[in-house]
Amino acid sequence: MYTAPRKIQTAFRLDEGLVSRLKLKARREKKSLNKLVEENLERLAPAEPEWPKVKFPIEIDPVFKKWELTKPITQEDLDADERLAYILSK
Repeated sequence: MYTAPRKIQTAFRLDEGLVSRLKLKARREKKSLNKLVEENLERLAPAEPEWPKVKFPIEIDPVFKKWELTKPITQEDLDADERLAYILSK
């Protein structure tokens, strides 16, 4: 029995001109923008037998487990990680 590959939704920030050109190319090829992008990404990173299989749901990397929000974020936390400080300043 055939089962379709699992699809996940994701988002990218792309240049507006690039997106316009991609949409035009997809329309000319009578494909959806999603299909056009997926086919080209598949060529960029083809499946290889030795690649590890990703299991869903994806487990959180132990390195990042310390950031589970079980305690309030302190100024010390912000001083130690400028990326976190930047994200929380938005």
